[in-house]
Amino acid sequence: MKFTDMHCHIIYGVDDGARTPEDMHGMLRLAAENGIDHIVCTSHITPGEAEFPARKYLEHLQEGQRYCDEQGLGIQMHLGSEILWTEMTPQMIRDGKVPTLDRSWTVLVEFWWDVDFALMCKAARLMGNEGMSVVLAHLERYKPLRTIGNIRTLAEEYGVVMQMNCKTITEKQGLSGDHWRNKVLEEGLVDLVASDAHNTGSRACNMKQCHEVLTSRYGADYADRLCGENQHRLFGWKD
Repeated sequence: MKFTDMHCHIIYGVDDGARTPEDMHGMLRLAAENGIDHIVCTSHITPGEAEFPARKYLEHLQEGQRYCDEQGLGIQMHLGSEILWTEMTPQMIRDGKVPTLDRSWTVLVEFWWDVDFALMCKAARLMGNEGMSVVLAHLERYKPLRTIGNIRTLAEEYGVVMQMNCKTITEKQGLSGDHWRNKVLEEGLVDLVASDAHNTGSRACNMKQCHEVLTSRYGADYADRLCGENQHRLFGWKD
């Protein structure tokens, strides 16, 4: 089983992820060791508040792909971004000013942790009206989604795809955090897992460990879906 990491801050020099080419190379090697063969490179974007360095991003992504090819890592790098919701987000996506996931009409969106649930629904509705499919980055971070009914509302009424970070699964989250995490996983409310890696240390890729934990708790088929199969289905990739 090969894995897909569709939330990773691996492009150096454009956000708070990799800082140097060496950082990016180390993250790519670690991703390969974790069994990853597709990485969607989701650098942070804040529409209307900070200009995205698109040329630098693309040049550094191409550098990363050359490194993968030269080193035989077997990794395909894809365009993407992690977009912080602002009122400018739909317009900037529509105008092609920010990279969507693998050049599709699927976008990875994040909010401030204490976002109002009504705003989350409004954002999902507005982007859906524009024909966009929304993947919610690290659903575990948002206060309104501690209410599991709100997760169901976003998924069932607005078609939002739920992404959880691997670290949330592999590490203890405290008594209430563990209970919430286990419940949403048991009820099948998580669609995708991703590393959200920023480096090779404190925020490193741990997809292999995540797959092992999911397999031990819920079975290999479930783990395979969250770590790769659902991502391929989302983008229409052939195995």
